[in-house]
Amino acid sequence: MNVINSIRYHRYINNINLLYFIYICIMKFHDKYPQLKNKSFLLKVLKDTVFSTMALEDQTVSKSKVSAIVENLLLEQESKGNQFFIN
Repeated sequence: MNVINSIRYHRYINNINLLYFIYICIMKFHDKYPQLKNKSFLLKVLKDTVFSTMALEDQTVSKSKVSAIVENLLLEQESKGNQFFIN
């Protein structure tokens, strides 16, 4: 095995190890916080985050309007086959 192939192999192995580590962390995270599996909870967090970010940028939009926009965008994406929330 030449040097270049050896480097590629080690990068490949490192990537696999990193992906496995991330997978384990995510699984532990979901076990620790089961509400993250709840679509309505995630939707509320998403709406609050968008509203807060806009407020920090001095964009005055009512929370109900932000909520409607987020819900419409999610419905539009889901109707196209894109899934934001995973069951």
